[in-house]
Amino acid sequence: LLIDAQLSTDVRRQFDDVQEGIELLYSTRGQIDRVKTDMQQVDRLCNQAQSYLTNFDRIQKISIANRNFVRTNEFYLQFSEFHEQYTMVEQMLHDAKTHFEQGDFNLLRLHYFLHKLEDFRSRALGFSGVNDADSEQTLQQMFGGLDGLVGEFEAFLWHVAGSIYDLALRGRSNVLVQLLKVIEAEESADRAQEREKEGAGLARRQSVMATAALARGPRKERHVKHYRQKLLDLLRTLVASRVDGFVKHEASGLDGITEVTGFVVDELTFVAEAVAPAFPPNYFIFDAFVDEYHRAVVKNAEALTAGELEGGSILTLLRWIREYYAAMRKELGIPRDRLRPPLLEGREDQLAQEYLEIAAGKIREWIGNLMRTETASFVARQDAPTMAEDGLYITNASVFLFEIVNQNIDVVTQAQRAKLLCDLVTECNKVFQDVGKQWRDLLESEKTKQIETPETVAEGLVDYTMALANEQIRAVVQAETIRDETGDRLSRSQQERFKSELSQTMDIFMNVAEAATQTLADIVFSDLQPITSALYSVDWYQDDLLQPVIETLKDYCQDFQDHLDKYLYTRLMQDLLSRFALSYIDAVAGKVRFYKGQTTEKLNLELHRATKFFKQHMDSTAVLETLNVVRILVSLIDSTPTMIFLEFFSVKKQYPDLPLALVEDILSKRDDLDKQQLKNILESLRQKSKGDTGSSLAKQRTLFSSLKSYPPLGSTATSRFF
Repeated sequence: LLIDAQLSTDVRRQFDDVQEGIELLYSTRGQIDRVKTDMQQVDRLCNQAQSYLTNFDRIQKISIANRNFVRTNEFYLQFSEFHEQYTMVEQMLHDAKTHFEQGDFNLLRLHYFLHKLEDFRSRALGFSGVNDADSEQTLQQMFGGLDGLVGEFEAFLWHVAGSIYDLALRGRSNVLVQLLKVIEAEESADRAQEREKEGAGLARRQSVMATAALARGPRKERHVKHYRQKLLDLLRTLVASRVDGFVKHEASGLDGITEVTGFVVDELTFVAEAVAPAFPPNYFIFDAFVDEYHRAVVKNAEALTAGELEGGSILTLLRWIREYYAAMRKELGIPRDRLRPPLLEGREDQLAQEYLEIAAGKIREWIGNLMRTETASFVARQDAPTMAEDGLYITNASVFLFEIVNQNIDVVTQAQRAKLLCDLVTECNKVFQDVGKQWRDLLESEKTKQIETPETVAEGLVDYTMALANEQIRAVVQAETIRDETGDRLSRSQQERFKSELSQTMDIFMNVAEAATQTLADIVFSDLQPITSALYSVDWYQDDLLQPVIETLKDYCQDFQDHLDKYLYTRLMQDLLSRFALSYIDAVAGKVRFYKGQTTEKLNLELHRATKFFKQHMDSTAVLETLNVVRILVSLIDSTPTMIFLEFFSVKKQYPDLPLALVEDILSKRDDLDKQQLKNILESLRQKSKGDTGSSLAKQRTLFSSLKSYPPLGSTATSRFF
């Protein structure tokens, strides 16, 4: 109820206000009608008053004669004083020019007297009449020198305007104010002349106005001067000249274009503090100066970038554009959108793409030349590879590789172009991918020739492969340094992408290093292949075939330990150990026979000796864990028929990817199992293993998944035995 009452009150108040407004409108209309009636009455009385005066025409003629006499007397006095006034103004102008540097002159006083002379000439020529040729000629001769004086004054006026910076610097703001007062006076006269033209020929004069016009007398049409526009044009030329001069003499062209930013900011700051306060607000003079300075900068930038640009010059431009807009916003509060037209027509993205193409081309060319030299040296192997202070073999290729990359990354970083930096690393990765493929293909080719036709290749492949692997680690370190040091300086939005790209770069080099260590392992086991292929053969049972294996490994591993990067050496030893263990498992696929007791005894002895050797180069836990796959072979050979089932599934818990085909081969080649026992055991194992698939155990892959002779668990291969 309270709300309804309040609403009703508000509505009533609104209706009252509307009613009051309507009443005011009606009363106003009545007042206007009364004023109209009164004015008509005044006009009627004025007309009637003339009929009341019997000698009105005579009085009017006497009044006109009196005004003409006064005007004639005034003209006479002005004619007699004209030469004196002219000489005075001429002397004042001469003195002003002479004392310009001291600023000892008054533009307003000078303009006032000159304007009086011009006004007198205009009225004199207006009274002469178009048909009075003699009077016209006499007046033209009398005023003939005035045009020259006016011209000299205007020249001096624009000289003063052209010295606006110097006057402001010397604190002569009073001269600037006088200059602008003169320009405003002339602008006012221009507007009056334009209104006179617009009103010519119209029936617009009332009697009082006509009388006033007669009192002033006719005038000759005045020439419109447009001083304000001329001043703005002069300032445009002046600003352009200052910017052009700085770019030419101080900035030294495109290389020093970044210095233009500071120059423009300083100039506009000076204008805001010392020049703009002298101008009337309606000039918006600071905005005008901003526009002119920016246009001059744009013009010079376009001139400097007219030809073909180098990569460094493009980056300099991109950095400058960013700094220019940032400085204008920070120092002067001028947003980028306010500055039109945009620098270089807004072609920043296009310039960035051009730089990227140039940089990528140079990087590809540089690295291509480097790769031709490095691959030729790798294949020829005329001298031993370079040895670093720590004894590692190196090639120094990574130093040269990253020299040009670092140069480009540094200049792009200085240009503060985070996206371009990421794009550059992406292009580098494309080149590195090609380089990595070349090295992997070359390693494969040289390894194949080393293994199949060793007499046709140069010596030293192992040493050069170690040098190549070490160099990849050095490249990884350099890439990691760039990722951490440069990436931390980027914005959060670009930091993730940049670090991701550099991580990809590191992966590319690590892949080559891994290919190199695999090549070393392949070469080692190609030398051991005659022995590993004889495992479980008659020679193996009769002779000590492990000793030459250990001696060969000892020679290689000593070189690896001395000349290979520690991380790669650890990876390589793990690879060698894994291959050594797998060789015992893969050999089961051959035509071999296991003798219970004799085979396991020899295997245990060799495992003990191998463990002792590898522990000298690796962590003991890793050695025991890897060689455990061979101990599983021993347990499957040594298990009794009744314990085989339990032994198998005990092993499966630890090694889910143990191939059933391998177990079948081991059991089928034991000498202590007859066919029926073997069939029953294998049938039981197969039934129990039906639920095991490769997909279900994909995350539990062990060394058994790397066997060459037996497919991984879950493959379509069938059992050898069945």
